[in-house]
This record gives sequence, C-alpha cells and structure tokens, in this order.
Amino acid sequence: MNFSNFRIFAVALAGIVFASANSASAQIVALGHSAVRGNVSESEMWPTVLERLLRARGSQVHVANAGVWGETTDATLARVSSAVPQGTRIVILVDNAANDIRHNMSPIKAAANIATIKSQLQARGIRVIDAMGTYISVLRQPGGAGPDGRHLSVEGNKKLAAALVGTVR
Repeated sequence: MNFSNFRIFAVALAGIVFASANSASAQIVALGHSAVRGNVSESEMWPTVLERLLRARGSQVHVANAGVWGETTDATLARVSSAVPQGTRIVILVDNAANDIRHNMSPIKAAANIATIKSQLQARGIRVIDAMGTYISVLRQPGGAGPDGRHLSVEGNKKLAAALVGTVR
C-alpha cells in the first residue's frame, strides 16, 4: 500500500470511528409505558417525530422508543439496563403509576420505582428528562388525546415532540 492509499484509508477509518462515537454519545432513549409506545403508527409516535425534528435542526441523533404497553413501573425498573444501552446521553422518562394501580400495586411503590429508575440512570451519567407532566399537559390540550382519552392522538404526538425539542440538547 503506498502512502497516498494509506492516508485515504486512515482518514476513512478515523471518520468511521468518529461517526460511531458521535452517534453513540448522541443517543436518546424514550422510556416508559404506553405513553411512550403510543397507539398511533410508529412513524407518528412522539419519539420518531422528535428524532425527525432534531435531524431537521442538523443533529444526527437517534431517538430509540423503549416504551412497552401496559408495563408497570416494576417492569420498567427491571429492564432499565437492557432498554438503555451504553452510550446513551439522555433518557426521556414518561412513566407513572397508572398501570401499577390497574394491577392493584401501590402508587407509593410506583413512585419509589420511578425514583430508582432516575437514580440508576443518573449514576451512569445519563441525563433524565421527566416528561410525564408535559405528556399530561399535551393530553389535556384540544386535539391532544386520542379516542381512548389516555393516549396521545397524532396531533398530540406532534405537540409533545415539539415541546421536547428545546429540552434535548
């Protein structure tokens, strides 16, 4: 291999390494129950819409949807390490006691689980954005709720994503 080819190879390899490190460090995970998973198509769920909005602003971020329908806070806590991979910089947490209560679990225990989820993520150096309040606010806005009244409509997903853009830096 001559020097010119070696230099091209080295520059290409450095670019791949930089791009890999950059995308891993820019990863965002949306974590929670059906407030994250949603009941609209995947392309209309707020994590996907948020990723599109961030990319439109020039960010190469990936927003992973780690929401699970019907999940209790116990179950979310149990899967934190598998749902939030190494390299994640931000977790947008949208979780509450709703499913716990439906399963006759204590809201106090749910609050403790959510606090533990936050603590575990923060101990890993991950910034946690608790967006449950924002979710509820959007849900209560005209057009924010879907037919069941508990999950966001397509418009509600767009509004939530737009509200979160400014918090994700």
